[in-house]
Amino acid sequence: MEKRLLKWIIFISVPVLLGLAIWLIWPREEIDYNTQVKPIINAHCISCHGGVKQNGGFSLLFEEQAKGKTKSGSAAIIPGHPGQSEMIRRLVSDDPEERMPYEKEPLKKEEIRILKKWIKQGAKWDTHWAYIPVQKTVSKSKYSKDEQLISWKKNDIDDYIYEKAKTNNLTISEKADLPSLARRISFDLIGLPPPVEAFEKLNKNNTDEALDTYIQELLSSKHFGEKWAGMWMDLARYSDTKGYERDDSRTIWKYRDWLINAFNSDEPYNEFLTDQIAGDLFPNPTDDKLIATAFHRNTMTNDEGGTDNEEFRVAAVIDRVNTTWEVTMGTTFSCVQCHSHPYDPFKHEDYYRFMAFFNNSRDEDTFDDYPVLRHFEKEDSTKLVELKNWLDLNAAKSKNQEIIKFVKTWQPSINSLTSVDFVNSELSDTKWLVFRNNGLSRLKNVSLNGKNKLIYKYSSFTAGGIWKIHIDSLGGQLLKEIKIDDTKGRWSFGEFDFQPVSGSHNLILSYSNPG
Repeated sequence: MEKRLLKWIIFISVPVLLGLAIWLIWPREEIDYNTQVKPIINAHCISCHGGVKQNGGFSLLFEEQAKGKTKSGSAAIIPGHPGQSEMIRRLVSDDPEERMPYEKEPLKKEEIRILKKWIKQGAKWDTHWAYIPVQKTVSKSKYSKDEQLISWKKNDIDDYIYEKAKTNNLTISEKADLPSLARRISFDLIGLPPPVEAFEKLNKNNTDEALDTYIQELLSSKHFGEKWAGMWMDLARYSDTKGYERDDSRTIWKYRDWLINAFNSDEPYNEFLTDQIAGDLFPNPTDDKLIATAFHRNTMTNDEGGTDNEEFRVAAVIDRVNTTWEVTMGTTFSCVQCHSHPYDPFKHEDYYRFMAFFNNSRDEDTFDDYPVLRHFEKEDSTKLVELKNWLDLNAAKSKNQEIIKFVKTWQPSINSLTSVDFVNSELSDTKWLVFRNNGLSRLKNVSLNGKNKLIYKYSSFTAGGIWKIHIDSLGGQLLKEIKIDDTKGRWSFGEFDFQPVSGSHNLILSYSNPG
């Protein structure tokens, strides 16, 4: 009896051990989320269970939502247990009211098999493919010994091109003749036909080395920067006008020139982007860095009378957010403004977290788009150099920088359109503060720390006017009383000194004309 039992134990154990050994050495199929699972979800599920729609409280947009509780109170995906997962039950159900996708063709058997196996393996959720670091792969083409590939191949990428051509029954083209090749390269690099002298040199010496020299000459051409700056200007929504109703002119050609110079000088890409997005945030930024930030001054501005300044300030901020992501990241982030993205790993809240970075800008609907960087020519540029030299010798470095910044930008300044509380006064065309006789208005929270001079720009159509500035109230300290002459409607500058006042205060502006 014992001997017979031992034989049965041995007999049963041998196939079990054999099966275990086969299972251990047999290659296991590891389901890849990005290449196998997500395409199925995007094709059949995401329209109802992700983005705007989350039918049944189930969304496949993000891992925590997909594996979280649904409206029924239970999870649709239970990692490791496809048989207990409601998602799988619905996919294979015979009941047309329960089977998913609802009122559409059922998934193919292979698609269901992949989803089951994915859940069985733990329902691993991978990083979006676009944000996985690129890794070098070693792949040999099955045509690697093909004589045509060997003679045609220039680098490893050609292996893939050749294999795809063979798979799709395409014929590899012969190498272009020299004139055609030179013409294509020239239009690609500088957007113009081949320069005569450069082409003649290439034509006399038709070698790979001569072709490299020809390409280097094109890369060194000033037209290279012009060609590629034009491409970037489209991405940066460059325009010499402001857009919207009036589409008035905008002076921004210096930014165009900055782009051309950046391409021609082969500025590193990280510096190229940093200067455009945050050049003004550098300590004591150069004129070039300030000009570069015109990348985000290209938003449309609305000068139409009666528009709400805050509405179009927010519109400009949104434009900067969307442009930053689309241009620098190649991502349609603008979708996330309204809902979590169904194809990229961004949540609705991410949009407004990023928007907060730009939402501290001072955008005011000024006709001249202040602040601007002034361009000096001829004798004015000479005077600016003389002023810098004098300040270097006679002023502290911080004061020197403050004065030069003011000369170049007229900043810090207060725009009249920020005034409030109008009495016999108004904002003409919503931009310029206009007073009638006995007019009043107020500028809010003006910092007077360290200030002792005010420069103002004004125009007048009558003589004998008196302009007064009081601190905090009409009965408060009189900062200055100024006589306003008739300028015949022309813009003029005035200035006055005053005794320093500490802190921030409301400035009460009043105008009267006894005549």
